[in-house]
Amino acid sequence: MSKPALGAGNVDIELDGETVVLRPSLMAAQAISRQSGGISSAVRSVGNYDFDVIVSVVTLGLGATGQEAKAIPEKVWRTGLTDLIGPVSTYLTIIANGGRPMSGGEEAADPQKKE
Repeated sequence: MSKPALGAGNVDIELDGETVVLRPSLMAAQAISRQSGGISSAVRSVGNYDFDVIVSVVTLGLGATGQEAKAIPEKVWRTGLTDLIGPVSTYLTIIANGGRPMSGGEEAADPQKKE
């Protein structure tokens, strides 16, 4: 069985009524790890409904900067943490696995490559 392609672990989330994509990246993994004291600590914090950690993961996963990043906390608030815990936890597991989903299956194309 082939290992899924790097970048095959994008995670769709519903954020304030809009479907957006958290994309695994080295930059996001490093920032989340540094801010949270490790990826596993981030997973625990998300499970504990830590608003700031969830906002940080979503912001980094979206690659949001500037005004877009400033709008994320309000969008997370309006969405509700309970709707975000599952997909954000999945995203953290994926970045802990080098940007690849944990489960096997067919190899996917790298959705992060520009065509």
